[in-house]
Amino acid sequence: MRAGDPKVLKLERQLNLVSYLLSARAPVPFSDIRGRVVGYDDDASPDAVEKRFDRDKADLRAIGVKIEYVASDLFGRAGYVIDPRGYFLRETKLEPEDAMLLAVLQRTLGVVDDNLGRNLKSALAKLTIDSQLPEPLRTSVAEQHLLTLGRPEHDPGRQHVALFGEAVGRRRKVVFDYHTVDANRTEKRTVHPYGLGLVEGNWHLVAFDETRKPKGAVRRFRLDRIRGKVAFADKQEDAYELPQDFDISRYVEQEEFEMGEGAEVKVMVELDEVATWLMARRRRGAGELKILKDGRGQLRLAIRNEEGFFRWLAEFGQHARIATPKRLAVAFKERMQKTRALYADVTS
Repeated sequence: MRAGDPKVLKLERQLNLVSYLLSARAPVPFSDIRGRVVGYDDDASPDAVEKRFDRDKADLRAIGVKIEYVASDLFGRAGYVIDPRGYFLRETKLEPEDAMLLAVLQRTLGVVDDNLGRNLKSALAKLTIDSQLPEPLRTSVAEQHLLTLGRPEHDPGRQHVALFGEAVGRRRKVVFDYHTVDANRTEKRTVHPYGLGLVEGNWHLVAFDETRKPKGAVRRFRLDRIRGKVAFADKQEDAYELPQDFDISRYVEQEEFEMGEGAEVKVMVELDEVATWLMARRRRGAGELKILKDGRGQLRLAIRNEEGFFRWLAEFGQHARIATPKRLAVAFKERMQKTRALYADVTS
């Protein structure tokens, strides 16, 4: 609004008043407000402008903005003031675990677009700005390192969440024993934690595994496969740098068979109506699903981890089969036959 315009909105006028008084270095007499603050500088009579000012003072005081009149300060000046100590909120300090939970919440609300979701996201954004968090916790609350997908269920790996959350925030190396399902053995791992994710009820750690030869690699670890205690590798903080292009969603949204060091293999899976319905609802973006007119589906995938793919596909049982390549179809059929043979003598 231009100076002298009588059509200044009430809220804008009150914000102009608060801003002017907060920026003033001395008590402000009403004559200065009348001549300098937009919303009180129109052509109305002095009495009408003063009544407008009195109403605005009462409204602002009712919501906690304490506008006071000082009869004389140390230098003999009189006028209106707002004490910043009573206006601004106290500094907010968060513990690493609290910052981690807020980051998860903020990321979860990323897809919520109702009034509650928008208000919560706005509040979290303000908290991120106001709280004096050290890096990289501030970045974590800004949803770079922590992500939640699915609904949390019973997970024995949760006992490690707090320690890994601290490791992410302080960039501390961590050592633990990890059970590898494919090799059916437990190995010691030393990793640089990059972030945590909750995927379909299971907590996952995304980390650079320096024990992978020859140069290490970024890996995803299910926390419920960790055996024994988790410990910091040493007392040093900021022991490693997080890659600037790191995006945790790229890792936690992937299926297990999409990650690995093997060559990429193109696969086509044929699904019946049941598997197609399930796939359309549980798939995390993996592959391209084509739904046919009769309700059956064709899923085209690129896989790097055959063992992980077999475990994933086995969940669909007889409702899905590998169409191409034939090598994988034969290998999967043999795997299923061996699995059934293990339980051939089991009676209910």
